[in-house]
Amino acid sequence: MKLRNQWVLFAVLLLALISLSPGEESALTQQERQGGTGFVPQPKQKAEKDTGSIRVAVSMEPEEFDRLNKLNEQFMIKHQLEVELVNIEEKEAYQTYKTSLELGEAPDVLLLDNAWVREFASRGYLLPVESYYSGQAGVDSLSTSLNQNTWNGYLWGVPKDHDPYVIIYSPGRLQELGFKQLPQTQAEWAELASRFKKRNQTADWVALNMSDPYADLSLLWRMGLSMNSKKDEDFHLTPGMKSAFSHVAEFRNRFFPAADNQAARDQIWDKMERGEILLYVTPASTFDADDNPSLKLEFPSSADGVRMLWLKGRSYSLTAQSQHIKTAGAWITVMTSPEQQISSYKEGNKLPAMKELYQDTRLKELQAWLNAIQNRGKSGALPVDAKLPELLSQFSAEASAYLNGTGKMESFMASFTKLNHAARP
Repeated sequence: MKLRNQWVLFAVLLLALISLSPGEESALTQQERQGGTGFVPQPKQKAEKDTGSIRVAVSMEPEEFDRLNKLNEQFMIKHQLEVELVNIEEKEAYQTYKTSLELGEAPDVLLLDNAWVREFASRGYLLPVESYYSGQAGVDSLSTSLNQNTWNGYLWGVPKDHDPYVIIYSPGRLQELGFKQLPQTQAEWAELASRFKKRNQTADWVALNMSDPYADLSLLWRMGLSMNSKKDEDFHLTPGMKSAFSHVAEFRNRFFPAADNQAARDQIWDKMERGEILLYVTPASTFDADDNPSLKLEFPSSADGVRMLWLKGRSYSLTAQSQHIKTAGAWITVMTSPEQQISSYKEGNKLPAMKELYQDTRLKELQAWLNAIQNRGKSGALPVDAKLPELLSQFSAEASAYLNGTGKMESFMASFTKLNHAARP
């Protein structure tokens, strides 16, 4: 009995000694607190994965993709990492991304249209930004980006840039029609349409990509919404919006189909110079005032109640399938840094997503854009919903069918009003 008690006492003492001995993790934590560097544990398998190579899929025009390649090469040299870039055509990007995510074959990082982020997040395809990102762009971005990238209380994409849709026009052509600026009311739009039809028998009313829902919506908003429109009327068939649809019907055969490439745009600029096209709905980044001095970009007004057109934004997101979270997060941090957003603006004419850059003394011309973009919340919010890509696709199909003469106005208008389901954050 005495021997048994001795063994029990020995076991208790042994357990006490083990519990008092620091393990690998607790020893490392203590050294980190003391700032020591003497103990470096061997990396575990997960750490090795975190420093592995990554794949990034984007959708960019050739010139922008070339710039990204150069930045990526610098990143790989500095960090001694492999990053494979893949560029997908814009019209194929959404479905290509979605298919790869569904099959479990997605890249580590995707450059997403902000309108897609909430759907992908709600399907479990993405990781929340908090899991991998600690840079500025995730917290200092314009509220428009953050609204579209937020779902279930988390942020799912790091905003990269903005590219507002605008209307390009020739001041000289407008003056010939008796206007010093584009119409501001439904009555003025009706008068411009009447004069244009009488004096321009063969010219086109507007150029736009008919299958681009953002261009279609922008034209309707510009012709149908006014300063008197209420904040929640963006997708209602108000008298003003019905008037806009009437103008679309009136000029359906005088829409010039635009493609999203430089050669097609150059053709449109030439036609506008010759008075063969009155208006052009396009992202602001496509217009260079120095190359087209006789044409003008209608700048969004910063006055309360004045509608902007569609404000397109893009963000980098990390897929839930990624095995290299730290590497991908480091890459996203570099590619969305203030320096890179400034470079993107100067070289590619894409507006920054970070608010602080609109106050930068080197970019004074951005201040007016900030006023207009920030007022977007006062004059109507961009749609935010997991079903938004599906609704936009339906609207695009109906708009394109109608403008090409195979669809019905009723279906076109119905697809427009369905977007109201996703219009509120």
